[in-house]
Amino acid sequence: MAQPTTLPFSAIAVKLESPSKAGTFEAPCGLTERAAQFTKETNSAVVPDCANEDAAPFVDRFAVSKSVAVSGKGVMARQSIARWRAAFEADGPVKARVEVSGTGADGGGAWEGLFHLTSFEVGAVRGERCTVAVALQSTGAVSFTAAA
Repeated sequence: MAQPTTLPFSAIAVKLESPSKAGTFEAPCGLTERAAQFTKETNSAVVPDCANEDAAPFVDRFAVSKSVAVSGKGVMARQSIARWRAAFEADGPVKARVEVSGTGADGGGAWEGLFHLTSFEVGAVRGERCTVAVALQSTGAVSFTAAA
């Protein structure tokens, strides 16, 4: 059996576009968990077998919409508070990127699109560091560009 090649934590990055430098993406500091979830909504229809109407038909499914949700949790880094707050306070979406390290041949690259910061939670427990949890939802297309 061949051992799989796995990725370290740092191989996945969540970045927001810099508010002062368009086209420049920065990873807010402090996230110790991050994830991107890709969903596709489908509708379905039962398609009968015209040659054998008594046979149990198969269900035919077709795509209706696609969406990307990005989430993260971690410690609240002081240098990231203003960026998260600005993204939440903006009525419009912010440009975000989810990067996977590696070459294109290895699956590396980035998903990029417009996202609304739909949840921004800060918290604290006595004797521990302050925490942050964020959630972003895509609006419009999110495209993938393979790394060089």
